[in-house]
Amino acid sequence: MRIGLYGMPSAGKSYLLSQIDFIEVIAGSKLLWEMAPDFDKRDKAGRKKAREAVAKRLLAKQDFIMDGHYAFGDELAFTKEDGALYDIYIYLYIAPSVLQERMKASNKNQKYLRYDIEKWQKHEIASLRAYCHTYEKDFYVVDHPPVNTFKNVTEIVTFLKEIVKGYSCISYAKKCVDKILKQSKSNSIVLFDGDKTLTKEDSSRVLLGYHTSVFDGNFYTGYQMWRQYEEFKSYRILFSKEKSIEFHKEICKRITEDSYILTSGHPYIWQHLASELGIPFFGGREMSAETKYFITKFLQRAGKKIIAYGDGMVDYFMLKQAEQGYLVRKSDGFVSQSLKEQDMEGLIFV
Repeated sequence: MRIGLYGMPSAGKSYLLSQIDFIEVIAGSKLLWEMAPDFDKRDKAGRKKAREAVAKRLLAKQDFIMDGHYAFGDELAFTKEDGALYDIYIYLYIAPSVLQERMKASNKNQKYLRYDIEKWQKHEIASLRAYCHTYEKDFYVVDHPPVNTFKNVTEIVTFLKEIVKGYSCISYAKKCVDKILKQSKSNSIVLFDGDKTLTKEDSSRVLLGYHTSVFDGNFYTGYQMWRQYEEFKSYRILFSKEKSIEFHKEICKRITEDSYILTSGHPYIWQHLASELGIPFFGGREMSAETKYFITKFLQRAGKKIIAYGDGMVDYFMLKQAEQGYLVRKSDGFVSQSLKEQDMEGLIFV
């Protein structure tokens, strides 16, 4: 596998790569300057040509991780050759305030302070995510707080090891689709999120007392789901009359014989709840926003019409991709805060 590690100037990609010893590491900038010693003297077209040459050269290699840049301010660095090169994209997110401080301390990167750092980084993430959705590649944003202080990247390195071992949201999506197609009896399939869609509350919070900062960055990629799954391991589930889960009756009425639950909630809890509802569920550490999106896309490719229900950012891409995407509002009538910056056009509010 070929892994592209992306992020802003001063994000710390080089430091993260220095901690990796389980897959070949290639320093993209170093290789670029070796192949094009006059890079800084070239015009925009010349720099683009040099980047394309690096990507083409690496197409013959397998199993490596290399750092890259999507853009430098208003100059796009990402090329179609980059797109063809990588199987997996990792984006190293750093809080804009931290990036600004690092840039101020870097003679090389001070020039980028004239740009809106927050807007620039959001644009990179959204653009790479859209690219991976279109061309069906794994995409992960790593944003664990230690990245912002940069005292410890052990958890990120552990996650990268999992990727090398085979962790893949898109592969898991394909497995889910294979199972759904074997069970499906009609041309129309209904996909439901679990917590706060089929249930009124977050089942993990009710039954585990689970609270987390994993989603504070509003990223719901496979990295955040992997971290949540690791946190779940330290909680004990309490099923009792005092701690029962209330279903959202109006949404549950929409369950059909070809309905399936896609949940990032605790797998054991949802095994129990899905049994009560009488429909299959798919979940676990690889059930991310991307996984839900790709399950929808692959089922449509198999000729299925998709009706989808969800309440938040983890469901957003699934809802937008579905022929009918139903956004479940909160009890106060408002939608989840996680969706405040998203385009709601085409979604049906329930």
